Amino acid sequence: MQPAIILLPAQREILRQALADAVYYRDPPLYCHACEAQDGLCDHCAGGLARARAYLALSRTLGMPEPQ
Repeated sequence: MQPAIILLPAQREILRQALADAVYYRDPPLYCHACEAQDGLCDHCAGGLARARAYLALSRTLGMPEPQ
C-alpha cells in the first residue's frame, strides 16, 4: 500500500481546476452531426462522456467538490 499524499490547499485548487477543465473538455457538444444522425451518442461523444464521468469519480474519491 502506498502512503497517502497530502496536498497543500493551493495544490488542491489547481487539481480541482484541472479536473473541471478536463470534464468541460470531454463533455459532449450540444450539437453533433453524428449523434443527430443516429439519434443517440456517437462513439466519439460516448467515449468523451465516459472519460468525463471517470474524472468526476476521481474528484469524488479525492473528496473534492464536483467540477461545475
